[in-house]
Amino acid sequence: MDRYKIISITILACSIIISLLAAPLFLRMRQAEPIYPGDGLNQVRALSDYFSKLKNTRGDTEVYIFEGDNPGGTAFILGGTHPNEPAGFIATVCLIENIKVNSGRILIIPRGNNSGFTINDPQEANPQRFVIPTPHGERWFHNGSRGTSQFDQWPDPEVYLHYPSGQKLSGLETRNLNRAYPGRPDGSFTEKVAYAIIKLMEQEQVDIGIDLHEASLEYPVINAIVAH
Repeated sequence: MDRYKIISITILACSIIISLLAAPLFLRMRQAEPIYPGDGLNQVRALSDYFSKLKNTRGDTEVYIFEGDNPGGTAFILGGTHPNEPAGFIATVCLIENIKVNSGRILIIPRGNNSGFTINDPQEANPQRFVIPTPHGERWFHNGSRGTSQFDQWPDPEVYLHYPSGQKLSGLETRNLNRAYPGRPDGSFTEKVAYAIIKLMEQEQVDIGIDLHEASLEYPVINAIVAH
């Protein structure tokens, strides 16, 4: 056997070994961090209850519903639109675990882009998880990707044409949930998630919606307020 074949076989064997060692770390990104709802929780629904095409996909996600004893409006709080911006997700977790509703209703989705929590942004060297110490022990949380997973939507076009505005955006934005509204039932995976969120707001007659974001690491708007 000549040396080129030996080199090729050696490289292939090393690649297989590295892949086998990395696979458990990659797959644990699909393990959802635990959330411990407080006593005020009335029910947990699925986003697919509002749009059935999401059922049994990574676009489906939990909808936590809190309802007070007195009549009032309905608020909707969305976290996890960009899973590489963890503050929005952590804020919804804090609300789910501590909120008390006296009047009206509050609907909370902590993992809006559930698919994006299962991957990291490539070539950014981001940690898969981070840990927060608490009086009851350490809590771990994912640091995910800005967009939905390539395993759920691929390939990206060179130019993303937003529906229905017709605005032309970078092809990467096709997997950005924040660029997919109002979505469409026969659109891309990301557009279907956006469509389901809009249907939730319509069916639940939401009076006010809040979409939580923050600046990702090394982004120039850190410690700034961006407002229309």
